[in-house]
Amino acid sequence: MNRRLRLLIALLLTSVGIIVAARYAIQYLGPFLLALMFAAIIDPFVNLLEKKLPISRGFSVLLVLLLFVALLGLILFLLVTNLTAELTHFLSLLPRYSTYWEEWLRTLLYRIENLLLVIFNEIPAPIAEVVQPELDQVTDTLRKVVGWVLGSLSGLPNFGFTVIIASIATFFMSRDKRVFGEFFMGLVPKGWRPQAQHVKDEIANGIFGFLRSQLTLISLSGSLAVIGLTALRIRYAWLLGLLVALFDFLPLIGPRTIFVPMIFYYLFMGNIAYAVWLTVILGVILISRQLAEPRIIGAQMGLHPLTSLTAVYLGIRLLGASGFILGPLIMVVLKAIMVVIFIPAWKKEG
Repeated sequence: MNRRLRLLIALLLTSVGIIVAARYAIQYLGPFLLALMFAAIIDPFVNLLEKKLPISRGFSVLLVLLLFVALLGLILFLLVTNLTAELTHFLSLLPRYSTYWEEWLRTLLYRIENLLLVIFNEIPAPIAEVVQPELDQVTDTLRKVVGWVLGSLSGLPNFGFTVIIASIATFFMSRDKRVFGEFFMGLVPKGWRPQAQHVKDEIANGIFGFLRSQLTLISLSGSLAVIGLTALRIRYAWLLGLLVALFDFLPLIGPRTIFVPMIFYYLFMGNIAYAVWLTVILGVILISRQLAEPRIIGAQMGLHPLTSLTAVYLGIRLLGASGFILGPLIMVVLKAIMVVIFIPAWKKEG
């Protein structure tokens, strides 16, 4: 068999193996994957504390981890409390909102029908009759989604046990990371160790860099959105801020997906002041992100935005909701393996 064909088959099998492993890892090793994420976040602060103060790495990890868990608990408390209140309020008013949207849409469709009559003299069927079932389906879908989210939020107190296990695992991962590294490298044959070390460095830098940078950036965008919307006394500020953070995670999409429709809505309603202030908030978020992004990300991840978007899409399709995060992480691992192993081997065959 041609060596290049064997390389392609090996790459395909490696990709499938990593995806299958990720599916089972998230199911059975959730706390330890969460611990890996925690370790990635606190590691720079642990290293800094270890260098600046005459204390052991273990004590540095303990101090930073306690502060991190306390901050995480406060953020989760605020998020769950406010989201539960906002979603419960939204669900109670959904029938009223549905009636409002229906009347607003009927007025809009009536104007469109009159315009079509002027242009074409006739229309095949009233547009409202075609659109009405879709509007009812959207309302029903919204009710189901909000119910599912509320159910998920009510189950978050049970998440505390997972966080405790993850925090303990984080302590040992961060404290003994050099010991773990030396142990695993000792399992690799000597002839393969340079390549294995290169792959390990690429994967560690890529994954840790991705987690730290993306969590920092989406936290920045979401926080600015919540502060701005709360200052304007816009209802569902926490929910909208969370959506801004989620959309900010998706390459090429960003906070505009939330803010631009809101700006046009207030313009349409004649509230020019709110539209201007929302534009200012969006501008602050975009400028802050542009200023922070080069310092935070640098060359840590090394994935093109289109590649990242593809990774998110395929991750969700193959792994469900967890693929939103795991997709890009798997792509980082595959990129490291390709750069270190497959591409050099491919070039040798050329």
